[in-house]
Amino acid sequence: MSKLRLILLLSLFLPWFAEAQVFTRDLFFGLRQDSDVVKLQNFLRGRGYFDYPVSTGNFFTVTLQAVKKFQQANGITPLGGYFGPKSRAVANQLISSGQAPAPTLSGTDGVKPSMSTTSPLKGKIAISYASGYSDTPEYESVTLENRTEKENLNITGLVLESTRGGRFVIPNGNELPGLSGDIGRDPIVLKPRERAIITAGRQSNRTDFRTNLCVGYFNELSTFTPSIYSSCPRQDTRGLTSLSDRCLRIIESTSNCRKVDQSLLLDSNCSQYVNQHLSYAGCVNDFRSRSDFFGSEWYIWMQRREEFMRNTHDTVILKDAGEREIDRYGY
Repeated sequence: MSKLRLILLLSLFLPWFAEAQVFTRDLFFGLRQDSDVVKLQNFLRGRGYFDYPVSTGNFFTVTLQAVKKFQQANGITPLGGYFGPKSRAVANQLISSGQAPAPTLSGTDGVKPSMSTTSPLKGKIAISYASGYSDTPEYESVTLENRTEKENLNITGLVLESTRGGRFVIPNGNELPGLSGDIGRDPIVLKPRERAIITAGRQSNRTDFRTNLCVGYFNELSTFTPSIYSSCPRQDTRGLTSLSDRCLRIIESTSNCRKVDQSLLLDSNCSQYVNQHLSYAGCVNDFRSRSDFFGSEWYIWMQRREEFMRNTHDTVILKDAGEREIDRYGY
């Protein structure tokens, strides 16, 4: 084979070889502007799992769902959307088997794809309030609202940006917090007219959650900014005839959403009752069936030590996982 012919063949196949490099590291939700995520998105698009027209390098909701489809199609468990060792092994096997990838549409290849810059969520999710006047992150907040009448809208993976340079990707949360060791296991879904209050500061338990009738018990464990609802329902003591008068007086004198002080030397029946009912878990067990048990708000913390917005004036922009604008709010 002549040298010229060899050079021509290499010029044809080198781009494919570059694209076919195997995956050497785990990829996961939250990564952004990552070259390996671009490669993953190209790989998934070439096999029909990723239908977004641009490989952004951002691992948000669209990419997460595409990875789950790839995992399901290839028998990879669990279907968590984490592109870890199992998923990498299968993907690398497909690459090494010689399946050529589809043409890429990278947002950095100099070709601007034909697509709308307006998100389909525009007009559905809105920033109803934003304030950064405080110089303390704990008192900076952004409120999102589902403006629809009938749609439940998943806001996990949406992005908030400020002109100050702040950027926050909305994480998973806990639909029913406090009863599991799993933190951030549920997508944050706003039902019609529900709100998400997003605070820039830190929260010691590092969990984001939907409010319910019993979350006031959390105030015993942590200080929340903004403050959380603290009017928990209580059992009607008039029907507790098996408990002693002293026990009933102790229960009735205990502050709302507070556990009974165990140092009061409760008798066994009294101790058993307060442990089963006068706690967060007991409250959930007793009142979860009520139609008004769940609140209409999610509380989310950015866990920032520094400010998210400017103190004077700023504009906060809400984008979807594909970086398309949903709404903006100026103050």
